[in-house]
Amino acid sequence: MTDTPADSESFRRYLVQIERSGPPMGMRDIARLLGKAGVEVDPSYGPILVNPDLGRYVVRATASREAREAAESLPGVQFFSDVTVKPTD
Repeated sequence: MTDTPADSESFRRYLVQIERSGPPMGMRDIARLLGKAGVEVDPSYGPILVNPDLGRYVVRATASREAREAAESLPGVQFFSDVTVKPTD
């Protein structure tokens, strides 16, 4: 098994919200935007357009603390923990 960012303890999974007005954004656009900060976007999840009026999208990504901080400095980018939800007994 290779050591990828998702396998490393210094990287965590997040749901990332991107809010951009203008033309629709595809996964390639979002990956390029977040990739500049060192964030790795999960190509199997999203982008999900959650608010067309605001141009708000959600993707899943992995990032180090430093990459997250760099990406959050971009206008309209917010990170949320991507926790696993399990049923309760």
